[in-house]
Amino acid sequence: MSGAPGDEQPGSAGPETTREELLEFITRLATNEPHVRCRVGQGALAPVAEALNGLAALLEARRLASVEKFGIGALVEQSQNMMMTADTEERLRFVNFTIPGLTYEQVVGRSVYDFVLPADQERVRAVIRKVLATGEPDTYDIQSYAETGPQWYVVRVGPIRDGGRIVGCTMITTDVSSLKRAQQKLEQSNRELEQSNQELEGFASIASHDLQEPLRKIQSFGERLETLAGASLPPEGRDYLARMRNAASRMRGLINDLLAFARVTSQAQPFVRVDLSRIASEVLGDLEVAIEQSGAAVTVDPLPTLDADPTQMRQLLQNLLGNALKFRQEGTSPRIALRSAVDAATGLCELRVEDNGIGFDEKYLDRIFNVFQRLHGQGKYPGTGMGLAICRKIAGRHGGSLSARSAPGQGATFIVTLPLQHIPS
Repeated sequence: MSGAPGDEQPGSAGPETTREELLEFITRLATNEPHVRCRVGQGALAPVAEALNGLAALLEARRLASVEKFGIGALVEQSQNMMMTADTEERLRFVNFTIPGLTYEQVVGRSVYDFVLPADQERVRAVIRKVLATGEPDTYDIQSYAETGPQWYVVRVGPIRDGGRIVGCTMITTDVSSLKRAQQKLEQSNRELEQSNQELEGFASIASHDLQEPLRKIQSFGERLETLAGASLPPEGRDYLARMRNAASRMRGLINDLLAFARVTSQAQPFVRVDLSRIASEVLGDLEVAIEQSGAAVTVDPLPTLDADPTQMRQLLQNLLGNALKFRQEGTSPRIALRSAVDAATGLCELRVEDNGIGFDEKYLDRIFNVFQRLHGQGKYPGTGMGLAICRKIAGRHGGSLSARSAPGQGATFIVTLPLQHIPS
């Protein structure tokens, strides 16, 4: 073969057109290689080469027509997104469709900011000028200038380069009106929820304080009655008096726990660096008597240092370790472990309080974290049912979570996940 297709101008005289040339040309044509042509030489196969070149030209014309129909023109002109370009003087040079009520001529050549609400102009100007200066794409969201049509857009701004020089920018809008309305509705719901929570916390605090005084009088007069007339009361009267004092004591516990629950947010302290190993050591010191009396074996892993409210971290560990001691199986010495794991990739730490206690059925998992919820009678396991609700609220305030795994008679594992670093919202 004297040369590959395309090595000489089509139609040029020369050596005979060969079968190999035709086969190679047909192969390249079949792969839609653009602008491919076969050399037209001498001999019997020259007319075939010329005919194939005519076919290639026809296919190329059809391909170009197809590209024109479904190509960049269609993409821009029939897009549902408004597309614009602007020069370095921030004047519009092209729009694929115009703002309702204005013609193309009334838009092109005007400042970009003529179509931006005054309240948004400085923010939009900062984004556009940053793109023109740095060549780095950026976005902004904006309320529509027009009174009709979509009301909110996200606009993506990118540079236009000519020979390495930035000569303007592109702006492509996306209608986000439905998303924005949903976001506004969610923000309003969050504000209402926050206000409701504040009102509930305020009510809980006030109500709890108001209940303290009559409760103190009940307890005080009960003690005086027992001192002055306890010996002369019949057994039934002494039983009533003991029940009254026990009920008052339980009520005081409920009120104090309700206050503690409200104070998780109402009297929260700023976050500081907290060494959880030191906090755990102090908590175990507070629980020393209960540990000795139950014969418990407690092991604690090295714990991380994180951003937290130290008082609430102490309260969290005190409640979880205290529960592990309280809900133990009869005739079995408690074995309790405080485990720790840190995930450097996510910046989270996981604390696990494991015990060999009575456990619980996981179908009650959500219930045990609600306020004043108990799975067991008051007589066998004292408490108000507020401890785990307080723990979950503390974990939530720190941007974390509290969950548990358990089975009846198989012990329980309470899992606290906390971020190592606090990022203010």
